[in-house]
Amino acid sequence: MTLQRKKSQRLVTTTPATSVGAALESIKPLISPKLLDGLEIQKVCSNGNINPRILTLSDDLFTLFVSHHKVGKKESLADRFQYKSFKAYATVVSSVTGMTVRATHDIRVIDVADILFVQSGYIGSRKLEACKAPMDPRKIISIFHNQNRTIDFLVEDEDRNALLTAIQTIREAYHASKVKVGREQLLLRYAWYDTDWDKSGLLEQSEFTQLLNRLNIYLKQEKAIQIFKEYVAAKYPKKGGRIGSMNHHGITFKDCLDILRKIKLEQTNGGTQMSDVIFNDLFGEKDVVTAEEFLTNFLRQKQEENATIDDVKRVFSELNSMEISGASYRIGADGKGDNDSIDRMRFGEYLTSSRNDLFNPEKQKFDSLTLSRPLSEYWINSSHNTYLTGDQLKSFSSVEMYVVAMQRGCKCLELDCWDDSVGYPIVYHGYTITSKIPFQDIITCVKHYVDDNPDTLPIILSLENHCSHPFQEILADILNKTLDDRLYVPESSSPLPSPLDLVGKVVVKGKRPPENDDDDLTASEYIEEELDPYSSVEDALVDSVSAKVGESSLISNLSRDVRDKLKLRSTTNLKNPDTPPQLPKIFPELARLTLFNGVNYKGFRASTDLPITDMHSFSEAKVLKVLNRDPANASLWKEYNREHMSRIYPAGSRVDSSNYNPIVAWQMGCQLVALNFQTDDSPMTINDGRFRENGRCGYVQKPLSVLPMTETSNSDGSILLRIKVLSGSCLPKPYGESVGEVIDPYVIVRVHQAGKRGRIRSSLTKRTTSGPVDWLETTERKTSLVRDNGFCPQWNESEYFSFSVTSDVSMVEIVVMDSDAGFIDDQMCKAAIPVSCLRQGIRSVQFYDQCSSQHGPFGMARVLVDVDIKHTV
Repeated sequence: MTLQRKKSQRLVTTTPATSVGAALESIKPLISPKLLDGLEIQKVCSNGNINPRILTLSDDLFTLFVSHHKVGKKESLADRFQYKSFKAYATVVSSVTGMTVRATHDIRVIDVADILFVQSGYIGSRKLEACKAPMDPRKIISIFHNQNRTIDFLVEDEDRNALLTAIQTIREAYHASKVKVGREQLLLRYAWYDTDWDKSGLLEQSEFTQLLNRLNIYLKQEKAIQIFKEYVAAKYPKKGGRIGSMNHHGITFKDCLDILRKIKLEQTNGGTQMSDVIFNDLFGEKDVVTAEEFLTNFLRQKQEENATIDDVKRVFSELNSMEISGASYRIGADGKGDNDSIDRMRFGEYLTSSRNDLFNPEKQKFDSLTLSRPLSEYWINSSHNTYLTGDQLKSFSSVEMYVVAMQRGCKCLELDCWDDSVGYPIVYHGYTITSKIPFQDIITCVKHYVDDNPDTLPIILSLENHCSHPFQEILADILNKTLDDRLYVPESSSPLPSPLDLVGKVVVKGKRPPENDDDDLTASEYIEEELDPYSSVEDALVDSVSAKVGESSLISNLSRDVRDKLKLRSTTNLKNPDTPPQLPKIFPELARLTLFNGVNYKGFRASTDLPITDMHSFSEAKVLKVLNRDPANASLWKEYNREHMSRIYPAGSRVDSSNYNPIVAWQMGCQLVALNFQTDDSPMTINDGRFRENGRCGYVQKPLSVLPMTETSNSDGSILLRIKVLSGSCLPKPYGESVGEVIDPYVIVRVHQAGKRGRIRSSLTKRTTSGPVDWLETTERKTSLVRDNGFCPQWNESEYFSFSVTSDVSMVEIVVMDSDAGFIDDQMCKAAIPVSCLRQGIRSVQFYDQCSSQHGPFGMARVLVDVDIKHTV
């Protein structure tokens, strides 16, 4: 029977009855009925066209749909809900055949758990930039979801505020209530839409087997069907397996949780879950643990926490109020959760909760008291060539990259500014075929971010200024008029301000003319410092690695005209240093707006006496040259960075936009360690982990060990760090996909630290070998492989992975991989944690996707580890 509805009916879905659903139900009176009935919008498509669509919120408020027409005219509900599975199929077909596959009814389905953020009022996505028709910015709404994908549309003024308010209200209610529900319930709720195809509220036999694959549980088809039939027959014998009046052979959401719990027990080693093993070791073989036992045996002895009995009772009350599969509610007479004891299941939920995070939760909280020092005493989250979506030579430039970077916590954005024939300054990677975007659009984007986040710590605009005087005047005019009082204008006699001094402000970093203004920098001198207009090109073509890079497809794909320009430019700058072209002087008004002034590096002894607003920039290659040139430079650089700023950027040979490891630069006290945010690699994981500290505000106070006035050989001595990987739960498929093979997970643990001579220790042989990068030491260990189980894998390695850590700047990186025989293994989820933020004991690792978000399934993924930290002299 086809499930249809009339125009007057709303899109009714069958969300499992979790307390999250109840929370969303309670806010339904606040939601405009028009959004539930279907709202007419104008969708901006990826081909640049604007087409009419219908936006509908499901009746349970969990899901947002964008379709061609209202349900009831041409299509069934089943057609709508099959879109996610179709999308996965279309992706596979397209990758194999190169042909685009489209659904008969192209439906966009977005779960509330997948929404990352919403922006409105300006052009801030690639689709909007590519739009061929004129648009009123006031009508624009962009929803970022699932690895920063966007859905962009125009909404009439009278409906725009209602929609924005509805999405905000729904997201707030969802995130506030999901902490009261167990992770397995949340994951099953999230996967329910993918598997309950007919929207009956029940899973039939075929749907159940699909669900097991969706949750990364492998059972042979015959075994899965047998479990399903036996459960239905046992629970509903009088109805012959038929449930209620629906006349369906199927199981409910609660039934499904019961079956999953039994399967999990069968798939664990010896039929005992890791949480039960830990419980037995700590408290003995009993069903509940008292608050006093939990405090003494676990928190104080094993975890080494300074907790009190009141802290434990508060946690117990919260745990006993949670909706957890297989655990009964323990509510006291006052209606609150019992605070005297918890059972095994609630203890297991505690182990994987954010309360037990390996990354110290106190370190993750925003602390304004740490932000009153000068800017030079902080590491600042920084981006390189922020505008690029891909490689350094021929990729697109987009305002969207600034939106994503700022949402990710980036506080230093780079803009390469050039003249354009249309009369307005543009931003692109000069002397390449990367696309161009208006400078105005980027500044408008920054303005909206500051308006939406008035408490943001300062946004630093790193300007690479290649503009002539008339265009520099336009740059200054755009900054002044667009940012207005949001723009920080330095006073000549001002000391370096603190982050708190600049809340809600935008700071300009660029160049001011020398005080005597009688000597412009030559192009070759210009390249030595931050204002390096062609670093990614000239280094690639002229450096010692130029021959190797020149053979790459990126270089060979460039037009002859562009390659001729590159050759001429590099020859002019490098082979004729005595007669270099003069770069344009800085327009006075633009110089007046500039706080940080890039100057040429001639040695730290001389640089330390420069004004504190003068700063240096170095490529990653030059960092190593400076450190290896003179043993004293390491301490001199730290001394310089105590009051001055340094910016580090990737080597020009990284035309693929790969990244360098930021550890060495951080160890030297460098503040602006700029990375390519568009690239998902280990250095970006490390950067994201560093700036999870202090509420993701983008500013982390440097430790005393890199401040020379208080530095000893090591501020706290060395650390013997031992980590044992125990088990995992609710692990996603690669990229969070809903279809694909059941994963074969293993875990990689790496420790990154700066050393006098770089070494890389092999994870297989455990031997120390010569590393490719001086001053960087990376030690890696791997667990064994668990076959066909991402739902509840157990490693329980017999030995600890041991690491000798010599600096509090060091980082621990933990990555879950999917073994793929004969192919490159896929990364599923990852996390990085500063060694200074680690906690002792049995802890839970919280994971992130490649965009550093916890959307959808990534918010439920966990790995349990046993960590031992010993300080040595």
